[in-house]
Amino acid sequence: MRVPLCLLLLVAHAADMLPLNRRKKQVGTGLGGNCTGCVICSEENGCSTCQQKLFLFIRREGIRQYGKCVHDCPPGYFGVRGQEVNRCKKCGATCESCFSQDFCIQCKRRFYLYKGKCLPTCPPGTAAQQSTQECQERNPSQKKGRRDRRPRKDRKLDRKLDMRPGRPGLQPC
Repeated sequence: MRVPLCLLLLVAHAADMLPLNRRKKQVGTGLGGNCTGCVICSEENGCSTCQQKLFLFIRREGIRQYGKCVHDCPPGYFGVRGQEVNRCKKCGATCESCFSQDFCIQCKRRFYLYKGKCLPTCPPGTAAQQSTQECQERNPSQKKGRRDRRPRKDRKLDRKLDMRPGRPGLQPC
């Protein structure tokens, strides 16, 4: 009995796809929560491997940890894409949210954001904005006790020029 070549190719393709289908069947709901987007999931630990474009977020509770596949990392974490796994990593200790380990977007209470860093006090030349928790550059007019920042000799020269004969304003006696 001769089997048509199309049928053999179809059976071979189905056998080739079988391991991929079996891996996807491992996806289920574990104690750690929803396993949506997982490639490998266990009932005890949740996801351990995610689909290609998702991030693996590992939530720790005491000595246990649970994995979850997410599109965006939660506040306090940032996404790092890798060759094998995309992971959510924790922001620095003073950051509420961040773009990377070294660049904060929003600071925790009692810290002020300045050039991507969270500082306990604003650096000189800046002022703390309590409503936004940011350090903002001060305008020269905002600086206390300094009306005119030009050197004293330049201000004296301006006064002499104003006192020249023929100029409106004050004339010498």
